[in-house]
Amino acid sequence: MLKKLLKYDLKYMIKNMSVFYILAIFFAITTRLLSLPEQSIMIGILSKISSGCVIAMIANIIINVMMRSWVRFRDSLYKDEAYLTHTLPVTKNDLYNSKLIQTLIFFFVGFVIVLLTLFVAYYTPDTWRIIKEYVKSITTGFNMSTAFFIIMAIVLIFLELFNAIQCGFLGIILGYKRNSGKLGFSVLYGFIIYLVAQTLVLGLVFVYGLFDSTVMELFKSTTISIDVNAFKVLALIASILYIVIIFSMSIICKKLLNKGVNVE
Repeated sequence: MLKKLLKYDLKYMIKNMSVFYILAIFFAITTRLLSLPEQSIMIGILSKISSGCVIAMIANIIINVMMRSWVRFRDSLYKDEAYLTHTLPVTKNDLYNSKLIQTLIFFFVGFVIVLLTLFVAYYTPDTWRIIKEYVKSITTGFNMSTAFFIIMAIVLIFLELFNAIQCGFLGIILGYKRNSGKLGFSVLYGFIIYLVAQTLVLGLVFVYGLFDSTVMELFKSTTISIDVNAFKVLALIASILYIVIIFSMSIICKKLLNKGVNVE
């Protein structure tokens, strides 16, 4: 039954997100094409407009994956659609797992589309060289591999944003247990939970630092001449903590759902 639930959730997201994917690729292609010929004033203006649309579509993809995931979660569990949802022969765990997997899939797809869009629109050997030199200027001070820095930055951004989405899920569950002001309290609870999760990651990293002087040095030092191994450990620990928090929060969400749902 989980597969059937996921199929309907994916259809919903495809219907709402496909337009942003198509527009992002379209404007990436037009940006590339407009940058090829010798620039006239009009071509230059059109190129800037197209480039602005690329950035706008990238922002829309990330924001709408988050917003649509929250809206889908709320509507299918607490709004009119919920009257049908809760009559289905499925467990609350399956309902939640479907929403979580759907979010993970489209968040990953969104990341791939964003990277593809940036590549199509802006990649040139010179541009890539400039980016590498800029990143290298950052990582050289830390004596860190450029590839490691880029990979860990992408992983941490992905995990942090995905964690923020799930904080929103938990906020909705708590907010809709109230008798009034459900949407407002959902936003408030979600924001508070996100702050708690971020504080927990930072606190646990600090606790780890009590046993690893290289990591603790990151909390004390005001210079950039810090052991590169400390950054590698910090990035790895932070990634593991985010995964643990995401997994633990999903268990909490499912337990709260199993206690009952107040449909509007």
